[in-house]
Amino acid sequence: MLGRQMLPLFLLCSVLCAPALSQVYTWVDENGQKHFGSQPPASQRGAESVSITQGYVAERQASAPAAPAQNTAASAAPSPGTLSKQEMCKSALRWTASDLENLKELAEARKEAGRITAAEYAEGQKNLAGVEERITRQGCLTSSGEDRQRYECLSKGTGVLVCSGLAAAAMEEAADEARTRAQKR
Repeated sequence: MLGRQMLPLFLLCSVLCAPALSQVYTWVDENGQKHFGSQPPASQRGAESVSITQGYVAERQASAPAAPAQNTAASAAPSPGTLSKQEMCKSALRWTASDLENLKELAEARKEAGRITAAEYAEGQKNLAGVEERITRQGCLTSSGEDRQRYECLSKGTGVLVCSGLAAAAMEEAADEARTRAQKR
């Protein structure tokens, strides 16, 4: 299963998760593409700090970066607000590629800042490469059950760590550690 295969990414999540929540910047590159990252690029002027509101907002959903689908005679038109499986997979792969690139950049920045060791960095890169190999178009198109739900989650731009359940697992582990420390006091 996709979730079980992504378990090694849990290590990466525990190493990268907390700093990723600290500060986010946005900027527009020379091609007009909007970017988000944990550090503003040195080559870009006009990077702005983004204020992130904590909590769950049920009314707002992330939109997929895919362009509107063109209807063809061979494909049935999906109902408004839903994506065809092909479109969903295309969006999931696009968001995943972007997310993995951001995680790689974040790991590089943490390594350069001395926040993680070279061994932790290498393990994280290995895990990210494994995720990249497992999240495929064919895997998405043939997915069902929990795997299908994860691909649908990815298609909304929610992120690899959230959709795989690793962010929740890392948060639960941190909460367990905090409870254990509190009980020892």
